[in-house]
Amino acid sequence: MIKSKLKEFVKSNFKQVAFFYSYLRARFLYVILISFFVSLFDALSLSVFIPLFEIATEASSSKKSSLTQHFQDVLNYLELPISVNSVLVIMLSFFIIKAVFRYADVYYRAYANSFFIKKLRIKFIYLISSLEYNKFIKIDLGKIQNSITTEVVNINSAYTHYISVVQNTIFILVYITMSFLSNTKFTLIVILGAVLSKVFFNKIYNNSKIISYSIAQKNSNLSSLLMQFTNNFKYLKSTAAVDKYSAKLKESATGIEHQQLKLNKISARVLSTREPIVIFFLALAIFIQVNVFKGTLSAVLPSLMFFYRAFNSFMNVQLSWTAYLKYAGSVKLIEDFESELKSNVEQVSGKEFNGFENSLEFKNVSFHYKHGINVVENFTYELKKNSTIAIVGKSGSGKTTISNLVTGLLKPNEGTITIDGVNIFDYNLNSYRNRIGLISQETVVFNDTLYNNVTFWSEKNQENLERFNQVLDKVGLNDFVKKSNENEDIILGDHGVVMSGGQRQRLSIARELFKQTEILILDEATSALDSHTEKLIQENIEAIKGSMTVIIIAHRLSTVKKADAILLLKDGKIEASGTFDELCIKSEMFASMVALQEI
Repeated sequence: MIKSKLKEFVKSNFKQVAFFYSYLRARFLYVILISFFVSLFDALSLSVFIPLFEIATEASSSKKSSLTQHFQDVLNYLELPISVNSVLVIMLSFFIIKAVFRYADVYYRAYANSFFIKKLRIKFIYLISSLEYNKFIKIDLGKIQNSITTEVVNINSAYTHYISVVQNTIFILVYITMSFLSNTKFTLIVILGAVLSKVFFNKIYNNSKIISYSIAQKNSNLSSLLMQFTNNFKYLKSTAAVDKYSAKLKESATGIEHQQLKLNKISARVLSTREPIVIFFLALAIFIQVNVFKGTLSAVLPSLMFFYRAFNSFMNVQLSWTAYLKYAGSVKLIEDFESELKSNVEQVSGKEFNGFENSLEFKNVSFHYKHGINVVENFTYELKKNSTIAIVGKSGSGKTTISNLVTGLLKPNEGTITIDGVNIFDYNLNSYRNRIGLISQETVVFNDTLYNNVTFWSEKNQENLERFNQVLDKVGLNDFVKKSNENEDIILGDHGVVMSGGQRQRLSIARELFKQTEILILDEATSALDSHTEKLIQENIEAIKGSMTVIIIAHRLSTVKKADAILLLKDGKIEASGTFDELCIKSEMFASMVALQEI
């Protein structure tokens, strides 16, 4: 019973420590240790003033405080004379040592802050990049963006305020310990008052945590809405729907501000009531000391001095804790999101993939998404090395799913995909995917230079520049480079805005040629292009035919006329296969598709 309650107490009161420690490790402990020494030498520096005053005035032994008596014992132990000069030397020494630790405290806290936010971002970038593909597509992109940008900054603020709470709590403990040594009864009374005041503030703090978490969730939702707003701005503007969508954004922003106002009201309540409550209990302690215990005010003077410092630290604790609670929801949100990401990390370990010699083979492969019907069913096919196959069929027939299975983004529910007899999931998936090139309808162009887009930020040396120019020549992008004063350093802009659709597709092909892939997948790569540009891209594809294994997924049948083999899919199954001419003869479905496209 006691053990379970102790665990619950630690869990509820120190879970923040566990979270911050998981990122900072020993650095978190060093911050606390330095804070302890700062507070210790600050308290020791203050403690010297009472003995200094009493020794300087040559107070009688009966009037000297217990603190002065303890100090005299220390001087005797050190074999130093009990004089003002001795006290001054010790006091100065304490202040110098405190200054050294104060410098270390400020510097190391700044270092720990910087390390924390860097570690947090790097960890989340790693977790997101390590996600299973079918789990990634289900995560709200606004949540990802909000977590790595806004929430990471909020958590750093949370850490800053939380470590301030820890440091000031250490100060309080040190000052109270010194006060306890000076006057035990008076100290116990004030501590009792502090415990009672904590009960009052706890309810306020619990409400703050709930509101803070709500704000963090609403921020993620607003980020998601903003991403959709920018991505779909053209449609919203063209159809006069932008005002309706803006209303959703305003509603979301208003909701956040409403919750923020509630949090600020709680902060105002805490800030306005904490000082009167603390002073009330301090005054009550003095009243009891003088009227009940018949003590003198001078007897509690050393304790009052320490309590004054403890009171300042106590106010800082309240202030920092209130500030921390504004960001506590971000901590909870990040903890939950981190757990979600960790549970969906893709396992990529395995032996190194060094290419294949003979074939890639599907054996009775079936795939379905969770609790759904098969998208691909009993798919069996052997793809010979350096051959070119095309996969065609109506929308929803399973074409793109086959592509995702080849790349290992999806794992078959039944059957196997092997290369030279070895299951692709027995390989390290990253080393396997490094040999795969993918060109889709949605071209991937980064807001960077042409060189970096093609080479994926490879070192700009003579060898790489020669390869870069060779692949540009193969795909016909040399003219584009010559027209630019920046040459290969031309910035392509968001989504390659300075290029035409055909040029972006050629860039995609150039990238895969530079990479020297073994398997090239073209997923509806020419479906959005005009006929002239499509023909130029087809010529690029035909030029690499036989030098790598090519899988063409297409709706336009003109793209696949020269493929070595064509697979016609229907409901995830191979309806028919053969060359273009063979399928025109033996498949009514294929012949009908050809007729509709007037090929």
